[in-house]
Amino acid sequence: MNTAVQLRRTGAEVRSGLLYGTPVTTVAGTLGPVALFSSGELVAYRIRHRRRTRVFVFRTPDVDDRLAARIPGVCPRVQLLLEVRSAGRARLVRGLLAYLLKTHNDPCRLPDGFYVRTGVALAGRLPAHKILRSLLSSSLGPDPPGRGVAQRPVIRLTQNAS
Repeated sequence: MNTAVQLRRTGAEVRSGLLYGTPVTTVAGTLGPVALFSSGELVAYRIRHRRRTRVFVFRTPDVDDRLAARIPGVCPRVQLLLEVRSAGRARLVRGLLAYLLKTHNDPCRLPDGFYVRTGVALAGRLPAHKILRSLLSSSLGPDPPGRGVAQRPVIRLTQNAS
């Protein structure tokens, strides 16, 4: 099953586009090009409207699911993993994807739980750079040889009783 993602441009301003994902093909649509993705692909999609920016990270479905998330410009519904609603957090997601590609960690190979936990971390008040390594280390599986658990950065979240 293919998933269609609408890509729009208004003059020089990009209104919606891909941050990550390799479409199978791109076809011409009424409102602009439409990227088609096969099932099981990871896609990062950005929408800008006036001064607001939203970024969605989702996995394309195998079959249409009525309970899946509906995203503007995407058909059919998809498994939403992460959503941010500000330009600053959108930059963090873009930086995260660039960091993963730079360090040869394929974003598609990371489990869906990684993106869900990252979305929760970005929605909170902790700086994302402090917990990124902890999230990555728990998502990539066991430690590589020669690197002990004592060297792994661990962030413990505690709640102060006041």
